[in-house]
Amino acid sequence: MATATAAAVKPRPRAAALPAAVKRVALVANEKGGVGKSVFTRTLVDHLRTNGKRVAAYDADGSVGATARVLGSRDAAGAVERVQNPVEGVGYYNGRADAERNILLDSIESGEKLYVHDLAGGLLADLTRIVDGGEGLDGLLDAFEAHGYRLTLLHVISPDVGAAQSVARWLSLIGDRADHVAVINLKHGKPPNDFPFWYGFTDAKGVAKGGKTREKLLAMGGVEIEFPALPAGTFAKLDAENIPFTRADKAGLLTITERAHVTKYLRDFAAALTPAFPFLGL
Repeated sequence: MATATAAAVKPRPRAAALPAAVKRVALVANEKGGVGKSVFTRTLVDHLRTNGKRVAAYDADGSVGATARVLGSRDAAGAVERVQNPVEGVGYYNGRADAERNILLDSIESGEKLYVHDLAGGLLADLTRIVDGGEGLDGLLDAFEAHGYRLTLLHVISPDVGAAQSVARWLSLIGDRADHVAVINLKHGKPPNDFPFWYGFTDAKGVAKGGKTREKLLAMGGVEIEFPALPAGTFAKLDAENIPFTRADKAGLLTITERAHVTKYLRDFAAALTPAFPFLGL
């Protein structure tokens, strides 16, 4: 059966084949909105910085997206500052705007070892316009490579068919010129059954469907990680107050049980991220 076959394919980290000194631009991506890209980005950047890693973070979702709202630097009045140091806060830009989308590429001028960009849903077509005039991504990839950077795609996966289709489109455009990490968002359910189009399934007529994109990603040397879920109520309280997860215990907002939720969430996230370390230059 398709489900069993797809689920049996294991991620194959390529740590040994990667140059130790390669610099990285990580794009948190899915063409479908609502899959959890911003929550994953916030958790990733917050976790890495708390553990002493230097990360230049950007939010490409317009004026002040969810990542910039929570992790961005604030002024004395508590408002998100218009001009951000991306290493300390979160630089933000509109990836759909002709005058701003080039920031994705121009950001590497500062020479950081790791950049993380939270891409808005449906932004892939705009990325093809940065260098390639809407025709693919080869020129953009050439530019990153010319400056010593390799792309890492962090594909956040939900159960919807559109989430798997997004990964397929990215793979068709860039293949193994970038490294790929499938991020299974456990907020949406438990694999494999709750993610039929990613893992594959057999329908009532005995027809195998889905799972091919996952197989292709893993065959390219991509890895798969599970993004843990924080209880909805605990998340909602922190999100409403723009509190980073690593500061939850000092916010005076959560109960002891809720603080324990966050502690477990961060611990589980740290463990789950390990297979992706080589693709983040860690």
